[in-house]
Amino acid sequence: MNSKKIFSLLLVLSLFVTVLAACSGGNNKTNEGSTSTATNKPTEDNTKAEETPSWQTEKITLKFASWEDPKMEGELMKAFMAKYPNITVEKDETINWPWTDALTAAASASKLPDVFWVESVPVGVENEWLLDLSPYWDQDEETQAIYPNIAKQAVYGGKRLASPTFQFIMGVYVNKTLLEKNNIPLPGYNWTITEMIDIAKKVSKPSEHIYGISGPWGNLSFNEHWPMANDSALGYNTFDGEKFHFTNQQWIDGYNQQLELRRLKVEEKMTGEEKTKVFGEEGAWPLQKGHVALGIDGSWNMNSLPPEMEKSGAGVVDFYPYPAGNAGQKMPVVLDYIGVSSTTKHPEAAYELMKFMSWSKDGWLKRLELNKELNINIDKFPVADFPEVWEKLTGELKLDGAKAAIGLLGDAVPDYNKVLPGWREFSAWASDEQKIYEKFANGELKPADKAKEMEDKANEFVGQALQRLSQ
Repeated sequence: MNSKKIFSLLLVLSLFVTVLAACSGGNNKTNEGSTSTATNKPTEDNTKAEETPSWQTEKITLKFASWEDPKMEGELMKAFMAKYPNITVEKDETINWPWTDALTAAASASKLPDVFWVESVPVGVENEWLLDLSPYWDQDEETQAIYPNIAKQAVYGGKRLASPTFQFIMGVYVNKTLLEKNNIPLPGYNWTITEMIDIAKKVSKPSEHIYGISGPWGNLSFNEHWPMANDSALGYNTFDGEKFHFTNQQWIDGYNQQLELRRLKVEEKMTGEEKTKVFGEEGAWPLQKGHVALGIDGSWNMNSLPPEMEKSGAGVVDFYPYPAGNAGQKMPVVLDYIGVSSTTKHPEAAYELMKFMSWSKDGWLKRLELNKELNINIDKFPVADFPEVWEKLTGELKLDGAKAAIGLLGDAVPDYNKVLPGWREFSAWASDEQKIYEKFANGELKPADKAKEMEDKANEFVGQALQRLSQ
């Protein structure tokens, strides 16, 4: 009996220990689970931390160079640094005019600023100054808002080597006072090229030094603007993105028309001697003096020219959209460009600075605030369609014609002067070597006589240069 009791007692004790072990094992599993959960929490936090790009957390210094208004530039840099406190932006004072020469010197010394405005994109591409922005641009949703005609610019061989900054509108300064004095009704903002020429001829009184029309830099540039206004397949100066089409009749007609207006003295082409005699100064601007009815020029004069003329009694002026041709009203626009250095150590941060200082929504909203604070008038416009920006901007414009012009920017045609390789070489051949434009002006040659040769030569220069940059 006693042995059986002892055996039973041992059996019970054994079972009890087993249960305790099982419970203890369960607790260990629970603890392991708790430990696992505890060790996983930092891993989750690390994942979240990794979601913040390193360029937003590391201490970074970026150099910046532009020909922006110094006050505007400085305040925009401060705003960017407030948005990204880890980034310090410094103005590179060594980059100044002549701009391309200064960049060349900086590149030779391996001291290119991280972000800089570009006077000639092809020069920057040929010298390998510019970073390919494609990896950042293509993943950036904001780039979808950039107007398609503008977004195509500065791309070589599939690489986006610069970005547009702003667009300046090429329009017409209409001296309403001069038209009223000649009993000519004011045209609507949806006017046509035919109306513009008709008004110019009616106002012109060359014997009194009153002229119907003038152009920027002494050139009406009808051959550059008319083809795209009459044929939607053509761009600026007939360029379609690949080739020029100077044999197109619109280019020939435009050139002939401007030559005729010059011959009839409808176009203002006063000599320095004539200006001295009439205005008392050789460098006087007849448009500013109230002696030109229609002045083709850029929006960069939009905030200075009209108030100056009204104050001096030279006339009340509005800034009209460029008139329509058969293809509608196509605004000619002039673009500036910005790039990121190929040697920057912080490409992501540099890209964000580039955006903010030029075309981004946040950058433009801040710019519009600063326009008021710094008393800087708007003379350049966004290259992207951000409705909030355009709504605020439109409310700040003083000229009704300018408001009409910006409503047409969705179908604007950008110039190529800062991005098209080979064009400067062609211009040197045509102007300096062949003196073609001079011979057109004196009647020695007609545009139709040289159109084919010029077309072939331009396409040769540009085609070879594009091929070289696209390799």
